[in-house]
Amino acid sequence: MGLAPILEVRDLHLRFKGVAALSGVGFTVEPGSFFAIIGPNGAGKTSLLNVLSGLYRPQSGEVRFLGRDLLPLPPPRRTRLGLGRTFQNLELFRGMTVLENVKLGAERAGPYPLLWPRADQEARVRARAEEVLEYLDLAPYRHVPAGLLPYGLQKRVEVARALAGSPRLLLLDEPMAGLAVEERQDLARYLQDARREWGVTLLWVEHDLRAVMELSERVLVLSYGQVLYHGDPEGARRDPRVQDAYLGGGA
Repeated sequence: MGLAPILEVRDLHLRFKGVAALSGVGFTVEPGSFFAIIGPNGAGKTSLLNVLSGLYRPQSGEVRFLGRDLLPLPPPRRTRLGLGRTFQNLELFRGMTVLENVKLGAERAGPYPLLWPRADQEARVRARAEEVLEYLDLAPYRHVPAGLLPYGLQKRVEVARALAGSPRLLLLDEPMAGLAVEERQDLARYLQDARREWGVTLLWVEHDLRAVMELSERVLVLSYGQVLYHGDPEGARRDPRVQDAYLGGGA
C-alpha cells in the first residue's frame, strides 16, 4: 500500500468578477516527489499557487495538506504546518543582509515552545539559517545586503529563505526565470539535493520545458483554468491537447 498524498486538490473553482481562473481543478501530489505545473500564459498556474498558499480563497473545492483542510487557515498557519513558497517576482527585503532574510524564513516556521528562553530560540533560528546558507553556497554573502547581489544569487536567496522554514512541501513559482544556463543547472542541483536529504516535496510552476521534462516525475497541464493533462512528463509531451495548447501544435 502506497503512502497517502501529501497534497490533495479536488474540484477547485476560483472566479474573479465572473471570470473563471480555475474550473474544477483536481490533482494529488505524492510525498517526496517533484511535481510540475505547466501551461500557457493565463492558464491559472500562479492563481493555483496563490490558493494553495492562502493568498486567494476559492469559491468552492477542497485542498488538503497532510490530511488537513487548508482552506480555512491563513498563510502563517500554513507555513507552520510545513508549506513553503517562493514567488515569481522577488520578495526579498533588499536592505537586509542575506542572513537576515534567511533567518526570517526560519522564524516563520515557529512558534517555538513557550518554555524555551528567547536566546535558545534565536540560536536555533541562526543555526538553521547558517545551515541553509552553507547548503546553497551562500555563506560568503551572509552579511551582504540582498539587494546588492546579482539577480541569480537573489533568486537563490529566496529559495534559501523558503527552505529555512523546513517545509514539507515547497511551492516554487518560476524559480528559473531570468537565470543563465549555468545558474539553472545549479538551482536544479540544489533543489534535488534538498529533496533527497531533507525530504522536501517540490511543486513548481516553470516555463523551461526541458527542465520540467528532465526533473519532474508528474506534470499537471492547465489551460484556461482547466486541467488538460495529469500524469508523467513523457505522456504530456505526446498528448495532442498539450501540444496544441502549450507547445504550439505538433511541437
